[in-house]
Amino acid sequence: MKHAYLIIAHHEFNVLKRLLQMLDDERNDIFIHFDKKVKDIPVLQTDKSALHIIKKRINIRWGHISQIEGEYALMEAAMQTDNYKYCHIISGVHLPLYAQDYIHDFFDQLGNLQLLTPMPTYLDEIKNKMMSYNFFLYNFSGRRTYQILWRLGHRVQRLLKIQRHVGTVFKKASNWMSITDGAVRYMISIKEQVLRKYRYTMCGDEFFTPTELENSALRELVLYNERMLKFEIGRANARTFRLEDFDELMTSGCLFARKFSETDMDLVEKIVETIKDRK
Repeated sequence: MKHAYLIIAHHEFNVLKRLLQMLDDERNDIFIHFDKKVKDIPVLQTDKSALHIIKKRINIRWGHISQIEGEYALMEAAMQTDNYKYCHIISGVHLPLYAQDYIHDFFDQLGNLQLLTPMPTYLDEIKNKMMSYNFFLYNFSGRRTYQILWRLGHRVQRLLKIQRHVGTVFKKASNWMSITDGAVRYMISIKEQVLRKYRYTMCGDEFFTPTELENSALRELVLYNERMLKFEIGRANARTFRLEDFDELMTSGCLFARKFSETDMDLVEKIVETIKDRK
């Protein structure tokens, strides 16, 4: 069975073009969601993979439910197209660190496990992000007024002892993951429930898939493993890799890495050339 790559993109389109070059394989179908804020969608081409551009675009905002809606747009497009052994949810600034032969062999050996990258969490984070109402997130990033209003909202909720989703055990993992066709179809089947539950959460995209899978019949098939993704969190976002990180990336054993930028295309080109013959 084929694999589907579900890509969320909004900038760094020269990196995206190299990513497509590395994924272009008759065993892969590629789906791309461009943020609605993107005015000029780049001209993209594949020779071997079917390339699907999502027509109904979402204005994705950091921390907001729209991040989950963007993932659902891709999952639904893939499931309406075909059945896939695995769906890989990645960004437009990911790169694979192995050739497609290796990646397909890896997932053949994995069986039907869902591969998620674990992320640490703690009780206060869950209380703030999952169990409180997070208003004003649509304009939160870069807007100090909305950040102040968000903090005031949390203060009022603490004073009034407002909590929701009491009793739910939340799990956290990177929103970049590889999950089976069955897991994707299950997540689609509970879409309306998910959108109600995670509306007014903060960064719910890092919680909804692991939490819902862990509370389903698929719980025994969830594997948390750092081999999925090489990334480093800076203050709040993933650090952009530089040319001096090349050796560390290539010896990490990870299947993918994030993130890369047009400001260091030398690193991107070096990885592209290196993995052509990497087994």
